[in-house]
Amino acid sequence: MTQYKAIALDMDGTLLTRDHRISSATRAALAEARSRGIKVLLVTGRHFMTARPFHHELGLDTPIICSNGAYLYDPAGDRILCGDPLASEPLSRLLAAMAEEEVEALAHLSHGIGHIGCEPYVTRIRDWSANAAQQHRVQLLPQSGADLLAQPQVWKLELFGQEPARLHDFVSRVVESLPFTQDWAAPYAVELVQPGCSKGNRLAQWAAGEGIPLEQVVAFGDNNNDISMFERVGLAVAMGNAAQQIQGMAHKVTADHNEDGIALGLARWVL
Repeated sequence: MTQYKAIALDMDGTLLTRDHRISSATRAALAEARSRGIKVLLVTGRHFMTARPFHHELGLDTPIICSNGAYLYDPAGDRILCGDPLASEPLSRLLAAMAEEEVEALAHLSHGIGHIGCEPYVTRIRDWSANAAQQHRVQLLPQSGADLLAQPQVWKLELFGQEPARLHDFVSRVVESLPFTQDWAAPYAVELVQPGCSKGNRLAQWAAGEGIPLEQVVAFGDNNNDISMFERVGLAVAMGNAAQQIQGMAHKVTADHNEDGIALGLARWVL
């Protein structure tokens, strides 16, 4: 009998291959884990609408931890179970500065993905969504700063800059003084969530509700936003494609996400 009761999976760079698919070996390994009574859940920086098709593909019965831990989404009931949106007062200040300096952004909303500019990214999401089943298509919502302030919740804001140096300057001058948790997903993109929101904290909340000790949880990941999981679980597995810093935070390192790293890791250390 395995000592582990749950497997937490980052998506991009971990569960998904470079062409954004789940390999047959990974599907089979996760099905085997579930047949042994191990719960499998997705823990992602994605909005629930772009994570939900893969949850459906794997046939999971767990909620999804979305937007870097900002909220917990229930696919079966199509509802957000709990979460912590961005506070409105600092968000208002940020949006005013963004408008003045023409900073573009994607906003994770309860009913879709809002966007201020970001046309290349929006086009990519729109093209991907067009190939999804009708019930899994993404709602893309053009927004202004005033529109976003009128939203009941903004769960995550992703700021983009075609000139990374300009974006880093904006963050150092404006964002650093505001009470948001930052994660640099890439040199040209920084993700902002409410303080206290992280993959690790939301995973701990879910595990406690399930009566699962964190030492009986396995986490797979490849990026900075996965470190909060690695610091808390019983077995942290970094992907072979992760940076050396991320690999150094894990207990084990498996193969690249394009080389069935999850399947190999589960076979070696879990199943």
